[in-house]
Amino acid sequence: MQNLRFSVSGRLWVALTTALLLGSLTALSGCGSDGGSQPAAGEAQAEPQQAAPPKGVAPPADHRMAKVTLGMPVSEVETIMGSPTHQKSYMTGKAFVPFNYGNDSGSRVEYAYKGEGRIIFAVPRWGGGLKVERIDYDPTEAGD
Repeated sequence: MQNLRFSVSGRLWVALTTALLLGSLTALSGCGSDGGSQPAAGEAQAEPQQAAPPKGVAPPADHRMAKVTLGMPVSEVETIMGSPTHQKSYMTGKAFVPFNYGNDSGSRVEYAYKGEGRIIFAVPRWGGGLKVERIDYDPTEAGD
C-alpha cells in the first residue's frame, strides 16, 4: 500500500513540474524582442494609412446636425434629423462597474445617418428618456 501512495504522488509531482516548466517557457517566450523596428534591406516600407475621422467632431454651423445639442432627448433629435438610416445599442465598460451609483447605466443607443454621421444616446439607469451623449459628424458615414 505504501508504494501505491508514493506512485500516485510521484505522478502528481511530475505533472505539476511539467506544467510549471511549460507555463514558464510560454510566459518567457512572450518577452522576446523582434530585433528592432527597422525593416530589412529588401522590404519596402508600408504606406501610412489614412487616419479615421476622430470621434466627436463638430458639424459645420450650417449643417442640420449642428442643431443637435448634448442632453437633447430622442424626440427632438428625430424632429431635427428624421429617422436614422441604422440604429444599434451596446454596453460600455461602465455597465460592469459594481459600485456605479450614478444615473449612467453604461448602455448606449447609436443612430447612424448616411453621409452625415452618428448621434450616440446614453441610457439612464434610474428612469427618464435617452439623452444625447455624443455627436460624431462624418460626411463619409456609410449608415450601417
